[in-house]
Amino acid sequence: MVRLAFVFNNFGIFKCRQNPPKYIETQENHLIPFAEKIRGRNWEYQHDNDPIHTSNATKNYLNSKNVTVPEWPPMNLDLNPIENVWCIMSRKVYENGEQFYSVNALKTAIESAWYNLEPEILQILIMSMEKRAYDVILRNGKTLNY
Repeated sequence: MVRLAFVFNNFGIFKCRQNPPKYIETQENHLIPFAEKIRGRNWEYQHDNDPIHTSNATKNYLNSKNVTVPEWPPMNLDLNPIENVWCIMSRKVYENGEQFYSVNALKTAIESAWYNLEPEILQILIMSMEKRAYDVILRNGKTLNY
C-alpha cells in the first residue's frame, strides 16, 4: 500500500478559497483520477487535519469512493514533510526581500520554486519520515520543530 500525500499545487494555484464542496470537487476532478492512474486502487490519501479535510462532507465523499485516510495526530507538522517544502519554497520566492506587485508575478515565482526543488532535498525529507515518526512517538505526539 502506498500513501499519497496529495499536493494541490500540482494542479495549479487556486484563485478562490477552498471550502468542503470545492475541496471535494478538486478531489473528484484531480486526486481520484491522478491516484488511480498511477496506483490503481493500491493507495491511501494523507492529508492534515485542516477543517476542510475533516468535514463530514469530505469524509463522506472519500468514504463513498472507498478512499482510505489514515489517522493523523492533530497539529503535528513534523509528520508532514510538505510543510518543510512550503518553507523552502517561501524562502526561495521571497529571497533578497523580493516583493510582488501582481498575482502573475507571484504565481510565476511560486511555480519556479516548485519546479526547481532539488530532488536531493525531497529525498532527505522522505528518508527522514521513519525517524520523525519514532521521535513523535517518543515525545507522546509533541511537536519536534523539525
